[in-house]
Amino acid sequence: MVEFNEAYFKPEYREGFYIEEKMKRAWAAQIEVLEEIRRICVKHGITFFADWGSLLGAVRHKGFIPWDDDLDIGMLRGDYMRFLEVAPLELCQPFEIKSLYNDPEHDNVKCRVISGRHMNFDRKYLDMFHNCPYVVGIDIFPIDYIPKDASKMNEQTKMIELVMSVAASVPPEPPYSDEVLELAAKLERTFGVSFDKNNRLFHELKKLVDMLSALYDESCSKEVCSMIDLAGGWDYHVPVSCYSKSMELPFENVTIPVPIGYDTILRIKYGDDYMTPRQCSSSHDYPFYAKQEQALKDVLEREYGREFTDDEFQKLLAEEIKG
Repeated sequence: MVEFNEAYFKPEYREGFYIEEKMKRAWAAQIEVLEEIRRICVKHGITFFADWGSLLGAVRHKGFIPWDDDLDIGMLRGDYMRFLEVAPLELCQPFEIKSLYNDPEHDNVKCRVISGRHMNFDRKYLDMFHNCPYVVGIDIFPIDYIPKDASKMNEQTKMIELVMSVAASVPPEPPYSDEVLELAAKLERTFGVSFDKNNRLFHELKKLVDMLSALYDESCSKEVCSMIDLAGGWDYHVPVSCYSKSMELPFENVTIPVPIGYDTILRIKYGDDYMTPRQCSSSHDYPFYAKQEQALKDVLEREYGREFTDDEFQKLLAEEIKG
């Protein structure tokens, strides 16, 4: 368990942005998830890197971007698939992994290591996650290889676009029309796959997208990318050499590995002036735990048969954490 002194959790302003104690504890809880991932990666010789906003945060802020509430990492495709293989067996309780290959409700091509499935006020859980009762997690993104042959790259992205367009048109749940079933059969014939008829078709299509994203390896590539973004029209790709080595940078009160070519990566993703902070909204609702709190509040209001003010609810929440 990572040691944090109580001073760390005091509210503060960073870059003019106010960070409340609950967010500090959520950050600390995510670092516990990071350390569990690190433990498994070290054991199995798997390399991972800070990615997206967490890479920018490590380089620019030596930690979280002040107005960000999540932690992202990436793995080259081979390491990513190896992690998906070993993590379900290696993760200590209460950690879990959600991926296309072990969770039929997880429809995202990235996987996610989480601290559990619901808010938890058990004393053992709270002690482990620094009095953060929320479900916290880390997204892990696959970093895929782009074939040197431009025609093969174009063919690959077109295949992914096709499957994504079909996925966008099918119902999220069965039953399916004859037209949808015939379309699925055509894709099976085209790509030489067999969809699991006991699973949702949308989920099977997302697995096919992931398979198509992983078609090529380092032997036939000079560049890597986020394949979903590349197929989606973002001309994002970087030299493989950017990920040839990793280096440790400070991240809050631990360190995190970053790719040796982080400057090139960050310039492509965020522009040449990436070191200049720009407060902006997150790609998801900030803070992430607001939805979890609202769900708990709804349960309590049904249980007590009345509505709670925000102050009343926060007081109940604080009392539950204190035990």
